[in-house]
Amino acid sequence: MYRTFIGGALSALALSTAAASAKDITVTWIAGNAALQTEHRIRDGFNQHVTETGVEGWNVTYLDSAGSAEKVANNIQDAVSRGSDFIVVTVADLRASESALADAEKAGIPVFTADSGWIPGVVTDVTTNNWQMASEVSLALVGKMRGRGNLVVLTASGIKPVRERTDTLRAILNEYPNIKIIAEHDLNVANFYQDAMNATQDIATRFGDEVDAVWAPWDEPAQAAVTALAAAGLTDVPVSGMDGHQTALDAICAENSSFLVTGRQQFEVWGAKLATSIKRVAEDGETPEAIKVSDIEYLPATLFTRADCE
Repeated sequence: MYRTFIGGALSALALSTAAASAKDITVTWIAGNAALQTEHRIRDGFNQHVTETGVEGWNVTYLDSAGSAEKVANNIQDAVSRGSDFIVVTVADLRASESALADAEKAGIPVFTADSGWIPGVVTDVTTNNWQMASEVSLALVGKMRGRGNLVVLTASGIKPVRERTDTLRAILNEYPNIKIIAEHDLNVANFYQDAMNATQDIATRFGDEVDAVWAPWDEPAQAAVTALAAAGLTDVPVSGMDGHQTALDAICAENSSFLVTGRQQFEVWGAKLATSIKRVAEDGETPEAIKVSDIEYLPATLFTRADCE
């Protein structure tokens, strides 16, 4: 069961455990899109780590940006104006946030991000090596196609890691001239599941059994594509995803499933790393620069196919 954010509004959560902090701190957590399962898994990892390490007095306010880069920037600016001690940004497009991040830096507010990339004003970003994951997933799909056929691509140019994954797919396809992209759709990030469903339905109507495979940028659009293809009678078209949510793993393991493969990311570990970074600054007295290993910390993902089902 995944908990949900209260759409766009503030939802304050005091994280309390046995041991006392040196002082209470305020954390503003800005979600790029609270509808993503990824967001909830990162937050769960964060909360679990806070509980296990026994800190107290962390007052965390959650803001949903609903897939809007401009709203991410506005939320960062709001956090700065309210004098937050720390800012966390997850799965967000930071391309509109340069000015807001500069203000956070000027105010001395450390900004830690996950799956959002690094730009000035961010201390460090923790993410998956999306090139590695996309390579393995894409090659599994190409292998299923036997290196030839018609491919449908769902992408999302408004999400940085998806741009990396899509670039990786295109590089791989350069080596497979017998695979043709017959349709491509750039998802509306604010309404990604329904948009993926509608786009796949339209493509299935136009191309029918000419569709040989579907490449999706993460698991939820992949599951939407599987559903739409099944409704069109295309139950044997393989679909790939990425993220490795339990719902996707279950779908891959289901009998006669066309969900072929996903990449399992370590979202809970990301959340724990975000909590650790804040603790080291707030509780242990280290500086943000002292705890920084690199601008971006990449963690590996693992491939999951039917062969991995119990």
